Amino acid sequence: MTGELDAARPASDAWCRTAWVVSALAVLAAAVRWSSSTPVTRIDYYVYSGAITFARDGGSLYDYAHEILGLPFLYPPFAALVLWPTSWLPDRTGELLWTGVNLLCTVAFLVVVARELRPVVARRWPTSPVADGRVLVPAVVALGVWCMPATLTARLGQVNALMAALVVLDVWLVRRRGGRASAAAGVGTGLAAAIKLTPAALVPYFVLAGRRRQAVVAVSTAVVATLVAALVFPDDTWRFLTVEVFSTERAPDVSIEFNHSFRRLAALLPDERLELLLWAVAAVVVLVWAYRRAVAADRSGDVMLATTVVMLATYLVNPLTWGHHLFFLVPAVLWWLATSDSWWRWAFGALAAVSLFDPVGGGETFELSVVRTVVIVVLLVALPVGERSDETAPVPTV
Repeated sequence: MTGELDAARPASDAWCRTAWVVSALAVLAAAVRWSSSTPVTRIDYYVYSGAITFARDGGSLYDYAHEILGLPFLYPPFAALVLWPTSWLPDRTGELLWTGVNLLCTVAFLVVVARELRPVVARRWPTSPVADGRVLVPAVVALGVWCMPATLTARLGQVNALMAALVVLDVWLVRRRGGRASAAAGVGTGLAAAIKLTPAALVPYFVLAGRRRQAVVAVSTAVVATLVAALVFPDDTWRFLTVEVFSTERAPDVSIEFNHSFRRLAALLPDERLELLLWAVAAVVVLVWAYRRAVAADRSGDVMLATTVVMLATYLVNPLTWGHHLFFLVPAVLWWLATSDSWWRWAFGALAAVSLFDPVGGGETFELSVVRTVVIVVLLVALPVGERSDETAPVPTV
């Protein structure tokens, strides 16, 4: 693998300059577009901010209901602590600050993804300019800031970009020394899990792949973050851990047409007990399959792909998965395209790319939500894993 990277032809200076200029313009255009505002733009940000203000005035985070549709605060108290500083700012200032954080986190996420993608591209197209990280990284950033999960997260003011950046922080901490994990690996996953529980699904993968220290760091970080939040929100922390985490009454309807989860399909059944049983069985099957494939990818040195496979599985087993949650569909589609070697794989990759960018409804149409669910299933089943074998190779540099 190292030899293939060495054999990759460096891109010309013209290619590199062009890639970085295009990337800078794409990010600038995204910043301008994301900062535009309408009465319902960044509604989720205002739910977070409103709940924090409500709690600061003596109420509970979990008793707050936004004036639009009565939207509640659903995340652990640590998420409120992360967003606490913005609640002291004027609405528009805090909104723009959070939008800037989203943009920075999106770019950071895409940079790590592109760096990890480079060996895959170099093996497939060693003489192409995109095999050079100086071209590939800005190209991925230029495209990625306009993909649906990023734009929808920015429009709603959601936390997904921050969570994605924290998760791939651990990929970087593992890979930055050529596969010898930093002692801090796991911190990102722990912080992400303290903000929203979903990334905790990575911990069993760490254990199964032999990354037990990373699992301990992730769990310890999540516990410490939760305890810190408890100092500020003691009653809400206890309420979340003992009541809200088990509550289904305050969550949105799982049968909503934008839900990408298997739970939505199970909700079509008339019997609720049968619905829950089918969902539970499907969740176990999907997670077992995902962990098996993630371990194979990890042992071949592709930590990014292993992480992506697990996150794809969470999209299917979570009770509710919106389009803005699907950040790890980005590396999944890129890995698929970079390893495609037949007409049907290229055709499916094109369909997956269209669903990822969603020019029709921006993540909020029934038809493309169904397409994306099918895409996630196929990617989870058929993404090539266990082929990279560069665990000891130097980390690709930009």
